[in-house]
Amino acid sequence: MTYEDKAKLILKDAIKSAIYIDEKARGFYQDQASLLNSVEENLSVQLYDNFKREGISLDVHKYAPNDEKEMAKLSFFTDNRDLVILDWKLKGESGEEEALSILAEIVKAEHLHFCAIYTSEGQLDTVFQNILSYFSSITKEYHEQIKELLEIENYDQTIIDILRQINLNRFQKDLRKEKVKELCAKDNTVINRLKEITGIDDAVCAIILSSLSLMSTIKSVTDQPKPSYINLDKKIIVINNTIITILNKTENTPDNLLENYKNHIVNDVDSFNQLIGLELYNNLSKTSAIMNDEFVSFSKNALLHHRKKLQDENIGYFFNSFMNEVFLEKLALSLRDKEYNLLEESFLNKLYEDNYQEPSTEELVRMNIFYNSSELDKKGKGLNFGDVFQIEGEENKYLICITPLCDCLRPQDKIKSNFYFAEGVVMKKEKALELGDTAFISYLPKDIVVRWGEINNDNEKAKYNPLYIKPWQFKVFERENKIDENSKINVHYLNKDKEIKTKSLVYITTIRSNYAQRIANHAFTYPMRVGIDFVRK
Repeated sequence: MTYEDKAKLILKDAIKSAIYIDEKARGFYQDQASLLNSVEENLSVQLYDNFKREGISLDVHKYAPNDEKEMAKLSFFTDNRDLVILDWKLKGESGEEEALSILAEIVKAEHLHFCAIYTSEGQLDTVFQNILSYFSSITKEYHEQIKELLEIENYDQTIIDILRQINLNRFQKDLRKEKVKELCAKDNTVINRLKEITGIDDAVCAIILSSLSLMSTIKSVTDQPKPSYINLDKKIIVINNTIITILNKTENTPDNLLENYKNHIVNDVDSFNQLIGLELYNNLSKTSAIMNDEFVSFSKNALLHHRKKLQDENIGYFFNSFMNEVFLEKLALSLRDKEYNLLEESFLNKLYEDNYQEPSTEELVRMNIFYNSSELDKKGKGLNFGDVFQIEGEENKYLICITPLCDCLRPQDKIKSNFYFAEGVVMKKEKALELGDTAFISYLPKDIVVRWGEINNDNEKAKYNPLYIKPWQFKVFERENKIDENSKINVHYLNKDKEIKTKSLVYITTIRSNYAQRIANHAFTYPMRVGIDFVRK
């Protein structure tokens, strides 16, 4: 089976529920007399029939003004959906801003990976550029401030065109570099001036922001996530793992829309990893790890009895955490022996022979980030085993919580709110990859690598490092044991003069339990070390 065959099989399993949103769509129960006999009404029926043949449930929603402001409607658009087909102009000849507002909710839904902007717009580039400017991580107000400063510079159209080409081809490295050189040749002062205006040190990022600000496109009044991948030629944008394609209604009829969309995903996006993730999701949805005979063999009274016993011991808050751990372990065990189409041995061997290219340092670091950590929503949550924090005000210094999980869940009773941490500092990526699993290393978001314990970054002969990881103890008062809205938490300690001092920690990520346990095991052997000495020649 080819990659395309495997990929389409995964997509077929993954897309089971879809919705089509258009102001001229035909509602299922719309009165015959109210029909306008529009193209979109006929399109609604044809899409429904075609999706039904493919085994996909399709809802058709006739957009009404302010739908994008009603939470119930937005939930209807996104809840339990796998694919959203969204009209670009939701108010006849306008409505683009309303479509973008709905798109913002779509990319916010973590389970929703596919969206097609379905439009009669002749210039698909216009749609593409509006999406880029709306999802720029910068607010409309800030864009306007940047634009005012840029207009004072009065750059000629040639420079503005080069900035736009760099912006729209930001992920095409060779073309981007070529255009940056062209910009420098035209005026070598532009890049430094853009850095000053935007306040951004990275040249490419400053160019992208400047270009977006100069565009006469729609900007969001609130912060929106920026794309992780764009392809101008194929009109594909990936935001928050939602793959957005822009499809023209005249070229993508109801009969071929779904097939064309799948072809986009398979052939025009480097979607191999996303497809593996989708296959995991497919396997998870098919497993019966939770709802099996074991689960239904005990009564709700037994569950209530266990909860009451914990409450009697003043640890009732532990019950939900305990149940979550049980559910997680059940799911992990149910997936342990599952097979994946894209990880099949002969297929990977063939892929290696035909397409393998030596990965860059950055690619390997990002793979290790995926292997060892996950960014969790920790706001309002307490400290837990494996949580990694940056020490505010101490550049490149990090702490990892190595307090046992059971103690983290019941800190007041078991450890009197005294948590253990290991301290780490940033190290060179190349050295980390060379050491591999012989050292105690964690890969964090934004391509940061941290070593735990004492090791000399410049010691090229180092193989097994560090010799020791010293555990540090900090007090976290019960009332403060919650990570706040700014992802911060305060910890306290006694200095050498027995004075209470405070460190502010910023949550970064959480290390997988087996990776964190290896660090903890090594750290807790530190107090058992024994010093000896021999005479040397």
